[in-house]
Amino acid sequence: MQNPLVQSSGRRFLKRLGFALLQAVLVGGLVGSLLYFRVPRTQLEEEGASPTLIASLSELIEAPERSAYDVRVRLLGEFLQRQRRREPKGQDRVVVVTVDDDTLANARQSEYPGLASYPWPREITGGMTNRLVQEGASVVLLDMRFPELSPRTCALPRAGKEGPADDDFAFRKLLDQSPGRSALAFSWSVPRASPPSLRLWPYRVRVGGPAALPEARAQAQRVLAAQRPAFLLPEGERVEVWAGAEDERDGQLFAEQFGLGPMKVEERRARDDDHRFTALDLFVSLAEVEVEGLDPSRLLQVRNLRHPVAPLLSPQSLYGAATGSPDPDGVLRGMIHLVSYAPREGAYHVLPSLPLAAAMRQAGTRKLRYANGLLHVGEAYAIPMDETGYSLMRWEAGDVGRSAGASVFRTVRAWNILSNLFEAANGRPPRADHDLEGRAVVLTHTSSYATDYKPTPIGKLTPGGALLAQSLDNILQSQGILRAPPDMDLALTVGMAFVGAAIAFFFSNTFRSGFGATLFFSLAVLAGLGYCGAAGYVFVKQSLWIAVVGPLTAMGATFLLTTVYVVRTERELRDFVNHALGRYVSPEVARLVTRDLTLLVRPERRQVSAYFSAIEGFTRLSEQMPPEQLVQFLNEYFTEMTVAVRSTGGQVDKYIGDGLMTFWGAPVRTDRHAHLACEAAMKMHAVLQERQPHWQKTYGHRIQLRAGINSGEAVVGDMGSELKSNYTVMGRAVNLASRLEVANKAYGTSVLVGEDTAQLARDAYVFREVDRVLVPGNPAPIRIHELLGRHGQIAPRVQEMLGVYEQALTAYHQRRFDEALALFERGASEFQDPVSAVYSGRCRRFQVTAPAEDWNGVYALQET
Repeated sequence: MQNPLVQSSGRRFLKRLGFALLQAVLVGGLVGSLLYFRVPRTQLEEEGASPTLIASLSELIEAPERSAYDVRVRLLGEFLQRQRRREPKGQDRVVVVTVDDDTLANARQSEYPGLASYPWPREITGGMTNRLVQEGASVVLLDMRFPELSPRTCALPRAGKEGPADDDFAFRKLLDQSPGRSALAFSWSVPRASPPSLRLWPYRVRVGGPAALPEARAQAQRVLAAQRPAFLLPEGERVEVWAGAEDERDGQLFAEQFGLGPMKVEERRARDDDHRFTALDLFVSLAEVEVEGLDPSRLLQVRNLRHPVAPLLSPQSLYGAATGSPDPDGVLRGMIHLVSYAPREGAYHVLPSLPLAAAMRQAGTRKLRYANGLLHVGEAYAIPMDETGYSLMRWEAGDVGRSAGASVFRTVRAWNILSNLFEAANGRPPRADHDLEGRAVVLTHTSSYATDYKPTPIGKLTPGGALLAQSLDNILQSQGILRAPPDMDLALTVGMAFVGAAIAFFFSNTFRSGFGATLFFSLAVLAGLGYCGAAGYVFVKQSLWIAVVGPLTAMGATFLLTTVYVVRTERELRDFVNHALGRYVSPEVARLVTRDLTLLVRPERRQVSAYFSAIEGFTRLSEQMPPEQLVQFLNEYFTEMTVAVRSTGGQVDKYIGDGLMTFWGAPVRTDRHAHLACEAAMKMHAVLQERQPHWQKTYGHRIQLRAGINSGEAVVGDMGSELKSNYTVMGRAVNLASRLEVANKAYGTSVLVGEDTAQLARDAYVFREVDRVLVPGNPAPIRIHELLGRHGQIAPRVQEMLGVYEQALTAYHQRRFDEALALFERGASEFQDPVSAVYSGRCRRFQVTAPAEDWNGVYALQET
């Protein structure tokens, strides 16, 4: 049958462990689910969408998680910036050309026409783009919007004439000189915009019938550039291109100016609108890309596009979105590289970002492939991206800086490019070499008039050009921030919940003192800091964003819940300890045992010191005292004795009538158990002397105490039955202590101790050998000693008595009984030593009848 204390302790342990595990699972699962069920970015951007309950709850974790992410972004940026400083020069992949305040000041003071005010003529922008390409730029990203005709364009809506005075035509012509080297920006929005009001064109004129669709679109682009509607009407296997006209004369005039002879002019039919080819259709056909392995319906669905005006649309340029997509807190942390435009149900057109369009030019491909969370640009580049087209940005600086380079990129003032442009136009060599060979260039506006600044993790005012440059640089390095999958964040959250519960469960025993409480909470803080350090290391070294706030929240919650539970069950645990050890257990012992219940539940052999005491003549005393008075006296007596035991860390085992059994060395292990037992015996006798007058006056009896102490190996543990058990000690050493208490009657002593106790405590206490006895059940005789007092506190008269006694005892064991008798009689008469009186009687008997030749002075204890 298993020990009941072990069973009770086991049940308590399993109960507490079960609670810790249960709340770790519940809290970890609850917090982790908020990370697992992430709200898709498409839902966040959806027009008029009210947040769902899961989105609102998820935001409670996502909001602080984004702040923690920003801290790691800055740490990574500082790390990469230090690495960048160690790199040799000339390794820039992206260069930013800025129209800054100095550029505008120089332009206003220059002699060149059109530069006095900004924005400049688009022809100037085209010339700068062409100049950048001539200086070696592989592609130029124009961080500018051209959704309307240039205010400097001389529009001829009736004739569609193109000439030198047409600013948009000049701009387009300059860009076409370097096919595929310029990238124009467009913007998108999710809310559907109101359709533009259309001018009525009652007639239509035929302007061509090419065999191939691309040629038809090119002709349609010329029509659109003249600010007229274009129609691609099917005619058998061919497609005819028609342009809108006000009347027949206007149609013929337009055909003539289009470079054609007399052409067919017809009234426009209602069904023609089904084949109308708009500037938006042209733009989409030029900008859209193919993506293998990606479902377009999972991308963000945009409903409104603001693209370059029709005269600027040409297959000779690249097109990409420069629209930022901030998080709910307004901070832009990444770039949406792919969006889906669906003018009709099921007709998806995938449009790239401006950096992605430039990267495709660098890779020499128009096809993309998505697999395993990576967007592959040909075989050259691959960046992390989710299925909604969103990619986190990997900044290479810890702060935003003062220029469009944002402390990351090499920047060049636009005036320097203009100066080279004008010098070349005048037949002079360029003023400066900007080292642009093979590099991508972002042309942007950063003067004090610029408004394209966005909050990012590295600053509240990050220039839009810096965002495009950093995003492009990420692609060209095949680098980016990959967010951990939801199941990984969930696992980490549940794991940290178990960590918090484990710390509180296994180290709660330290939470009982000021230092212990400090250590207890420090362990939790260190565990949290360790996780943050690991998350930061993974972020910096592997660019992997693992959740921090969720796991730390789960860990903190389980830590606090388990701690509160432990504190609430502290009283129950103390009651359990008191039940096992007794009500009068020392607080220090109870505290130690509460911290480590294995001290109780694990039976073992251990070195202990046992103490037995009894009141001399108690049977006679109990018969003479009334029951009420007797109980009152015993309560007072045991209280005083127990206090002495507790003060030395002893364990009160039991009260047996007037007897008291205590021990030291268990449940708390100590090598000074013999010293503590002797000290307790001294304190008990001191209390007895102090209380003697009161007890004698109150109860009419003088109290005499006798005690026995012995040290040695004993079995310790909880012993008993399922109905009643007690933590106690048992063994030969304990039995001897009990016999020594009884043996005091024979020798007239107060405290007898075993030989092991005397040897262990001889450095602090004074003992004298009383006898050599043979104990029943013990094969070898042992020496017993009397505890006389502490070193340095023995009275001179007692020291004199000890000198006489030792001489007498030596003579006794040497069979010189006459000499021994004289000395013992002196000790008995002069010092009133009861032990000397006992030996006097033995010497007289041996004078009459000498002991046998093999006599060794051993006395059988049972004879006393």
